[in-house]
Amino acid sequence: MKNKLGFTLIELLAVIIILAIVALIATPIILDVIGDARISAGKSEANMILGGINNYCASEDMKYQLDNSYERICTSAMDKDDVPTMVNLGNATINELVYDGEKLTTLVITSNNHTFTLCPSGTFAMDDEECDGGEVGVITTGPTKDVVLSNFPELELGEDGCKNSTENNYSYMNGCYIKGNPTNNYIWYSGFLWRIMGINEDGSVRLITEDNVTSISMGAYDTPLNWEESYAKDWLNNYFYSRLKGNNIIKESMWCSEATTSSSSARTTCTDNLSKESAYVGLMTLDEYNLAGGGSSYLNIDQQQWTMTPYTSSSKAWFAISRASFDYISNTLALRAVINVNYDVTITGGNGTIGATWGSQSGPYILNEDKSVETTGKLNEKATSGEYVLFAGKKYRVVDKDSSGNIKLILDGYYEETEGTTYEMAYGLDNIFSTSAGIGQKLNTDVLNWLVPKSDTTNRNKLVSNYTWYQNNFAAGQSYTVSLNEESPTRSIQATVGLIRVGEMLFGQSSSILTKGYTITSSSNNANSYWTMTSSTKSSYAWIMNSRSAIRYPVSVEDGIRPVIVVNSDVTIIGGNGTWSNPYKLS
Repeated sequence: MKNKLGFTLIELLAVIIILAIVALIATPIILDVIGDARISAGKSEANMILGGINNYCASEDMKYQLDNSYERICTSAMDKDDVPTMVNLGNATINELVYDGEKLTTLVITSNNHTFTLCPSGTFAMDDEECDGGEVGVITTGPTKDVVLSNFPELELGEDGCKNSTENNYSYMNGCYIKGNPTNNYIWYSGFLWRIMGINEDGSVRLITEDNVTSISMGAYDTPLNWEESYAKDWLNNYFYSRLKGNNIIKESMWCSEATTSSSSARTTCTDNLSKESAYVGLMTLDEYNLAGGGSSYLNIDQQQWTMTPYTSSSKAWFAISRASFDYISNTLALRAVINVNYDVTITGGNGTIGATWGSQSGPYILNEDKSVETTGKLNEKATSGEYVLFAGKKYRVVDKDSSGNIKLILDGYYEETEGTTYEMAYGLDNIFSTSAGIGQKLNTDVLNWLVPKSDTTNRNKLVSNYTWYQNNFAAGQSYTVSLNEESPTRSIQATVGLIRVGEMLFGQSSSILTKGYTITSSSNNANSYWTMTSSTKSSYAWIMNSRSAIRYPVSVEDGIRPVIVVNSDVTIIGGNGTWSNPYKLS
């Protein structure tokens, strides 16, 4: 018979004592781990709720700005009982909430048996902790003024301009503006890349297009500059403004047009203003250009751009490039639009930077629209001038929409017979655009097949093959409306592929061309001259856009081609959001 072995009483007691000691040691550690997990989960839930409220309010503000009859929830009347309609609270409760009409100023949340209080820094203090008292953290979504001040605190306003003068700001007209060449003041709005200039006296935010949006004469030959009657004001406030999406966010403002003879003029006030009426769109002044740092600032894009500043007692005005100079207002130089947007317009994403790829967390700030979702629907209902479109493997920008709903697109680049090399040719024997000779024939044969191969019948059928192109004889010093005349044009032509006209939207050098797809600094060296549809009053000349401005040129000289096509009104978008890195994709 075998012996049965077992634990003695002393051994059992020893095991029990060891287990008890282990439990005494482990229990506090386990409880701490559980407690830390609950705190972490509570903080995560609080941050999730905060983000949900901000995103909801940003979306509501956008709807409100696009439709003034829309009643938004996010106002000073909002309270804690409104939050469950905005975001899933989970197990959390809202103890207190105050929204001042622009942002959350008070938010207290209970989650996992802890109370979390929102601090000015954007973080949460737990239970009896005090806020750290640090500066308000950088924000990238919310009211435009708040986002700008968060990223450019030096723009805080004082009594007569910047509250504190620094090497990165300057005071002008009681507002505070950016000086130098920052890399985080890019903003995307209504099909164009803009730069944030600063904050005006009334709190609105000043923007200037990074693009040269067109090139026209400022005024008639041998007349003094009168901003109120200028071609530039007319184009900006009638042609350009009417094509901006959600333009009710733009504040009607007074603009300074004060003459000077000094190229280094840096006045901070406007004491002898020649402009007497308010307008929605203007230009920068020579003083702003110089105060911002001139040719070494972000206001220099290496294009000859008009300013609003007249040259004293003459038919000349100041323009800016790497340095300031003046020219006759009848010459055809670039316009870069300037607008002032209301302080509470919503920025929905981006971080103000620029690069070849844009996203919801990086790339330019996105103003007044939601670019986090893909777009679908009819192109002529969704797209606006300036937005990008990918068609048959090539990238275009929207020029305009005609009365039939057809969309005109300009190639965001130049025609290349050899990849990487811009093709150049003479306009023809004269300046008459024709599909049977010269540049018109080239466009509607070789260039058309390069854009959309004949075998690609699906995309060929999206083109308006018999579109009417209008050509007008045009001279420097004439209004842009002469070039765009479609009631009694010099001639009209039926064709599939055409060219841009003087004075049309995007008649200029695109910022994506000047920066090689936003990968290098803007420079005219990256651009090629190209022919336009517009003929000169002299038969041996036609108009081109060169690397910096528009001029008439002999038709025998060889220049590049930026083809323009028209897609029919039935074309639909199946994806993309119209930006540089995510253009609309067509079905």
